[in-house]
Amino acid sequence: MSEARPPDVSVRVLTTDEATRLEFTARRPGVAPVHATLLGSDALPRVRQELDRGLTRLKDELTAFDVEDKDLNRVFQSLHGLGRTLLFILFGGQQAVLRELQAFWNNALPYGMIPELPPPLVECVGDRDGFLPLEFLPLFRMFPGAPVETPDDFITACRTLVGFSCVVRRAMLPAPVHGGLTLHTGPHGRVPARYLYYEHLEGAIEELAWFSSAGSAHVDLEGPYPNGAERAPSLAEQIFDPRLLLDGTRRELPDQVQHFACHCYTRSDDTLASEIELSGAGHHSRTTLGALGADLVALGASQDLRDFDLPLVVMNACGSGRMRVPGAPSFPYLFLMNGNRGFIGTETEIPDDIAAAFSTALYERFLVRRIPLGRALLESRLHLLYTLRNPLGLTYAAYADPGLHVRPTPQERPRASAPAHP
Repeated sequence: MSEARPPDVSVRVLTTDEATRLEFTARRPGVAPVHATLLGSDALPRVRQELDRGLTRLKDELTAFDVEDKDLNRVFQSLHGLGRTLLFILFGGQQAVLRELQAFWNNALPYGMIPELPPPLVECVGDRDGFLPLEFLPLFRMFPGAPVETPDDFITACRTLVGFSCVVRRAMLPAPVHGGLTLHTGPHGRVPARYLYYEHLEGAIEELAWFSSAGSAHVDLEGPYPNGAERAPSLAEQIFDPRLLLDGTRRELPDQVQHFACHCYTRSDDTLASEIELSGAGHHSRTTLGALGADLVALGASQDLRDFDLPLVVMNACGSGRMRVPGAPSFPYLFLMNGNRGFIGTETEIPDDIAAAFSTALYERFLVRRIPLGRALLESRLHLLYTLRNPLGLTYAAYADPGLHVRPTPQERPRASAPAHP
């Protein structure tokens, strides 16, 4: 996997027949690694179940789009308490392990909570069943501290969680992230992108409105899909060959981003039974990941080898009660195994208005201002935290190189300085 720079901290989930271990290593000299054995072989599945329950409770407590001052302490305590519960499931009451881990994190990243400095890069590596919700863990400070009384207190307190202080890159084995570090632009410097949606979601309509208005100068949008066309390529065909247009022709430059604003279902314990539901212009589809994977295999066996990079996939799971945390890794696994250069998605379904606000914040930074993906994702989480006091941006996880960015057009590149005359 290519990367802009080596991670400041690497976290690896190592699973054997005997036990599951976490290995923490730091790039900073003099910081000794930490090896911790989890309590029981079922610790990670139990962590996923508790994260699902905790996020459901948190969403229920967020009764409005933005959090009022009087509710800040309650929301923070719920969020920090969820992180502490996850640590308890992982390590129990092993005081020595918890103290060692907290000391490691602060020694490895001594400036990690200072917002004026560049954020640290943390890599979390594990297989699909070795999911570790690193972003939710309060590793900088496991004790919640004094009650939160002001918005500034709230933001400072939330930065004790890894996902609000660090750029986190997830790497899912054995699915590597393919492709280079750049997204290419077409005519007029616009990024080719595709929009797939469920038309009855208000958040999906809001996101489409942004692409069609403020984003139109920067994004060459194909879609929305479904659009009612009888001969439009299937979902699998569009994923397999992102050059395909909905009228059946091809464009020279493939999609650089494919954005899903739809329902996702993960109620079954069988990851292949997870589903993507799309709807538009009177057309409706609900496709299992197993069926989608089978179609991708058939396409791969019958068509020429692809000689172009596949797009970054952003999956905004809108609505309520359809996608659960335990099955969330099945979606990035499908796209990474397909060869896509990255995946961004939520660990659970989130409200429409928050989904729309987050994706707008992300694309304004990533596609308009051309900030690298990892920093753009972190800034988008913090944007919701600063402007709405809403912590649900933490649910977005990235399986992509944080250095991925939009390649500037020749007109955007700074000119070389002319040589000075003697």
